[in-house]
Amino acid sequence: MIKIVHVKQNKARPLSSDLAVEIGDSILISGKEEDVPFVGSRRNQKLHILLISPIGTIIDSDQVRLEETGLRKIYSFPVTPDLYSGTYFLQVEGDYKRREKVNIRTNKHLIYRWILFYGVQLKNPNNFPLNNFVLDVMIPPSISPIQQVLKVESNHKPTKLITDNEGNRWLRFYFHQINPREKITIAYKADIVTRLVAYDITRLRGEEKNIETLYPQVYQKYTKSEPYLESSNDSIAKIAKKYLSHSPLSKVLAFLKYVKENLVYVPQDGDYGATYAIENKLGDCTEFSSLFVSLCRAGNVPARLTTSIILSEYEGWVHHSQAEFFANGVWFPIDPTLQHDFRYLYRNPSCIILQRGNTLGNSNIREVRYSYDDMNQHEISINAHKEVKWDKGLAEGKKGTSNEDYGKTKGTLFENLNWKFSLPSLDLNKQDINIEIRVTAPDTAPIHKPFSIPVHLYNRSEEGIIGTLRVSFTRGGIYTNHLYPMLLEANSHEPKMVEIPATNFLGPTFIEFIFQDDNGNKIGYEQKKVIFH
Repeated sequence: MIKIVHVKQNKARPLSSDLAVEIGDSILISGKEEDVPFVGSRRNQKLHILLISPIGTIIDSDQVRLEETGLRKIYSFPVTPDLYSGTYFLQVEGDYKRREKVNIRTNKHLIYRWILFYGVQLKNPNNFPLNNFVLDVMIPPSISPIQQVLKVESNHKPTKLITDNEGNRWLRFYFHQINPREKITIAYKADIVTRLVAYDITRLRGEEKNIETLYPQVYQKYTKSEPYLESSNDSIAKIAKKYLSHSPLSKVLAFLKYVKENLVYVPQDGDYGATYAIENKLGDCTEFSSLFVSLCRAGNVPARLTTSIILSEYEGWVHHSQAEFFANGVWFPIDPTLQHDFRYLYRNPSCIILQRGNTLGNSNIREVRYSYDDMNQHEISINAHKEVKWDKGLAEGKKGTSNEDYGKTKGTLFENLNWKFSLPSLDLNKQDINIEIRVTAPDTAPIHKPFSIPVHLYNRSEEGIIGTLRVSFTRGGIYTNHLYPMLLEANSHEPKMVEIPATNFLGPTFIEFIFQDDNGNKIGYEQKKVIFH
């Protein structure tokens, strides 16, 4: 029979669900031809071998012809540092079928919990006071399902929470007067959870051509040209014109491929945008993302920039420019600089999105904004600082535990600050829940077989609501064909049959049903537990 073994330091032992396969180990499939029942009577058969990640993506695939191998050693997979920790599935298909769990342990995780420390140092260098000082300090947005801000604490009490139509947020602080030579430190710390999400874009489907009428504001705003995102540039428009008859996703993939194949990554001393990128065929993450967004807009696919910080293996936390494109009522994250897979769009969990939209040039979307009386005549010194700590405990599924560095800020701007103001009163995640979702789901379901379930949406408000019903698995991956853009009339009931596709999950899985607006904000929620077998 076929044997699946765990190889560690050149020693092999049978693979079992309680073993942890670590970096440097490998998984081996081997056997003898005469022990496989069907080989003798049916020669020249093939085995299809798949390794499936914890979020349902296929990360390795091989086809083996039995006559050529004799089944002595037919497949080997090494565990490398770029894999994420979690439960994988090794699946053998063909006339001989087998499925085994593989627990892989690396230094990369599906879920991370971070503490972001963000501080602003103010100093009045004048010999007279500065009056009516208003300071807006960015806090990261909650973006379902990839990023959630759990709690925010500050050392000064903010007066209010400011938001914009991009979903960006700022804490506003007000000082009646800043005295001559006075120094003030304003800071907050935010608990943030980030998740690995992989969007299988080959499965995405729906009313793709309905975006102009269903989401007119999104379409008009995010398909127009603007500074640094010059979609009207002749060269950019010429490239996009080649794909006008293609589907939105085909355009996105074509534009991503163009950026990857035609730009050379060269660090820049400033932000130069799309026209500079296409004329010089080079740039850093800002130019890669700007050109991608501009090509999408020229091709009538709504797109925008996102500004983030990302954990670099060699440089620590650095600023990074990424993008989002809009399809089926949902903003999909994409990294035009680091994206290499053209089937799955991965959202790196070692990344915190700070702001969405065009932050280049004289944009009003800034991490720090301020105003005071006589700004043109009086000066002020302002410096921003940020630091990120990792809570190892949550990453390993141990709530309430953390690594020794968790929350420590010794030797930094944040060392002696008193975090005396907790901000639940600002309703950081509050949404008006006007949509009630009721789902009838089975207790159990077979893997590899799709099924349909009824979903009922009730709009309890006095206004019609445009949004998207998103159906997702909470184990990390998002099947993007579960996206249903719809208009719910005022005081209405909308029944919907939702197809749950064939899944690779085994055991209990929570399925989320979320009705969200065009910035990903929840306005309706339901969850069901289904056991796959």
